[in-house]
Amino acid sequence: MILNIKNFKCFKDIDIRINQLTVFAGANGNGKSTAIQSLLFLRRTIEHCAIWEKSYFNLRILNGRNVELNGVYCLNLGNSAYVLPVDFDETDIRIGLTDKNGEFSVTYSTNTGKELWLTPIEPLVNNLTDNPLYFQQFYYLNAERIGPRLSQGIKFYDYPNVGFKGEYTAQVISDLNYSYKAEEERVNSDFLKGNRFEHHINAWLEYIIEGASIIPHFDDKTHTARLEVQNIYSKGNPIVPTNTGFGISYALPIIVTGLIALKNRILIVENPEAHLHPQAQSRMGYFLGVIANAGVRVIIETHSDHIINGLQLAVAKQKIKNSDVSINYFNKLLNSNAENLENNSQPNVLSIGMTAKGELTEWPSGFFDQSQIDFAELFKIRKG
Repeated sequence: MILNIKNFKCFKDIDIRINQLTVFAGANGNGKSTAIQSLLFLRRTIEHCAIWEKSYFNLRILNGRNVELNGVYCLNLGNSAYVLPVDFDETDIRIGLTDKNGEFSVTYSTNTGKELWLTPIEPLVNNLTDNPLYFQQFYYLNAERIGPRLSQGIKFYDYPNVGFKGEYTAQVISDLNYSYKAEEERVNSDFLKGNRFEHHINAWLEYIIEGASIIPHFDDKTHTARLEVQNIYSKGNPIVPTNTGFGISYALPIIVTGLIALKNRILIVENPEAHLHPQAQSRMGYFLGVIANAGVRVIIETHSDHIINGLQLAVAKQKIKNSDVSINYFNKLLNSNAENLENNSQPNVLSIGMTAKGELTEWPSGFFDQSQIDFAELFKIRKG
């Protein structure tokens, strides 16, 4: 599947490959967040403007609604002028998905440039037969997830999800604790110690963060949910999350979402490596590879070579097919002979694949090579 973005923020016209598991990598300010925001905005358009039919959205005809630029999915895009490229030639924006079977795309008017919304324009191109954005279930975890809390609020939800920042993680665990049906592809039998949802969560949590586990609690009198944490130092006496670091609080929403996400749905995770030790980062990458292999379309935005390492291990161990993994490297160079970066009209996106042994098909300059660059400079300093 291809994500096409035209005239949106830093992109004038670009195609970005979306695979079963897709990684967005690259230096800051090269369009990774813009690509994710385009998907989120397209999803919000469907939610806001489509007709609900049984278990999916049907965007046959627009209902005349504008689509807000701020708020939902943690979007903070400003006004309609802010989402145009700096040197734009046209004032309409187009975002879409295509595959071999068809296309789905929406064109938006930016109106006067001062609005806090965009206006979808008909006619839509809408003949994509397998559009994952049409399902009710859509999972997104923002880079800025909530840290340790004594308790978390509860809410009504149309389908189980932990919120955009993991703020309902404790509630979802409590709600599903005795009703969760594990799929064989997602079971981590090496650490599994029971059949409840918390046992499946802890099996993966203990794998990613050694010795860590959680116990969920739900209080219907105060309308709150909370978690207790155990590790190798608690000696069987659970402690409150605020007496631990941020790693568990940031990793747990990803684990929970990965275990509950339905097949053929999209899961977007920003910075899954946040607050994790390098070993835990690698294992988080491996976990997301397993989840993608179970049928969830996983999109990761990362700055961590350890996440990439974990994905490579998942491929090498045949936990996911190498053909199902794509790494999109966002960079400033239009081509290898570019001499003047200031003349680039938009970032370049290079699609990198993997072999069956987990080896990357390409390793361009600037792609997770800073360690080698630093070691080379240190060698020169020490030698001189």
